[in-house]
Amino acid sequence: MKAMLLAALVLLTVACGGVRPVTVDFHLPALESGTFLDSFYRQGWEQLRQGDSEAAYRSFQNSVAPLDKKQAAFGYVFLARKKFSAAFEQFAHALESNPANLEAGMGRAMILELEGRTPEAFRAYGELLLRAPADAWIKLKYESIRADATQAHLLEAEQAQGQDDARYLRALEQASFYSPDMTAITLQIAEHHYARGDLQRSLPRYEAVQEKEPHNEAVLLKLAAIYEKNEKFDLAIVTLDRLLALKPGDPFLESEKKRIRDRFQEVSLPEKFKRIFFKSEVNREELAALIGFYFDRHLELDRAPEILTDIDGSFAREQIIKTVTAGIMRARPDHSFQRFAAPDRARFAVTLQALIDYLKGKGRVLRFTPPSETPVAADLSPLHKEYAAITLLLNSQVLALDAGGLFNPTRVVSPSEVIYALKKIFNAIEDK
Repeated sequence: MKAMLLAALVLLTVACGGVRPVTVDFHLPALESGTFLDSFYRQGWEQLRQGDSEAAYRSFQNSVAPLDKKQAAFGYVFLARKKFSAAFEQFAHALESNPANLEAGMGRAMILELEGRTPEAFRAYGELLLRAPADAWIKLKYESIRADATQAHLLEAEQAQGQDDARYLRALEQASFYSPDMTAITLQIAEHHYARGDLQRSLPRYEAVQEKEPHNEAVLLKLAAIYEKNEKFDLAIVTLDRLLALKPGDPFLESEKKRIRDRFQEVSLPEKFKRIFFKSEVNREELAALIGFYFDRHLELDRAPEILTDIDGSFAREQIIKTVTAGIMRARPDHSFQRFAAPDRARFAVTLQALIDYLKGKGRVLRFTPPSETPVAADLSPLHKEYAAITLLLNSQVLALDAGGLFNPTRVVSPSEVIYALKKIFNAIEDK
């Protein structure tokens, strides 16, 4: 490892040697407070701000900061010299060493933007915003790209409307990519596909609208109908439950739920699995069953199955083993799973974060949309042991606060809450 680092430093010395002062015309990140940073490292950033990339390089080289910090710093040295390829490589190495390195993430996003790779830059800034929602510069870059690109694509859609159907739809989809919160665009695309009988392409768009407008009864009714046509009776029942929450006791909705429930009973699934959708809370066994059911083809185990001592006879035995082996759910040190315990919302957040980490570790690309306003839970202290996971999931809009701005970390979760969150994660997977 030391030999490899020495070789990399030699290459950096050759690449940076003999350079003249430069004008730093890009954003230099502020140093993180509370992190150990030696005087050489701090001095290097100051020298870089003054345009002396040669002196900055020497200071960074003498620093004893963590490897990923030095790699990110060298990336900015290259960026100052307009050597984008070399800078991008250093930022990539830093992110491999530490995926949470904010300086490297910002540098990588800047290069993507400078090279005109706008969609990739937009994704990169969006990912940064999820982790650092209070960073004004990241938010400004994200919002600037979003506004400019959305306006350009909406203008293109307006010009193509009624003349070039394919171009019109493509422009709307691009506008929706940059502004998924503009549900009018998403709904327009959904209606376009629905009117042409293309239910498969309309479904994710209606789901996206429903996520932003959970009280939109017309969309919920269409979703329930599409789910039933696709024989996804479980999701149709959950959707009807959402409608009944808006219109309690509605005879039509009650009748529809009973009719679909009867059809659901004919599906060849374990009876205990079917019962989940009619319960008020979910236990660990049922949570594992739902994760395994909805993410079955994504659960690729590359090591020996975990041995668990208390799951014999469980209807979800296979899903429990898969989720524990994958690190999505945890067993106790004595290898028991405690399948009948009901997880609260804080523990559920930990499981969801582990699921996201697992999917990313398997090479899946997930795209979450940062909210327009950062959610702040009135009942959640930064000292809460699951604060980081909960905050990231709130920023990703996988979990939500209640009407009073509370997260309710100790409340148990319901089937509809679980399915809603799992579908948010599933729909975030690009090129599923």
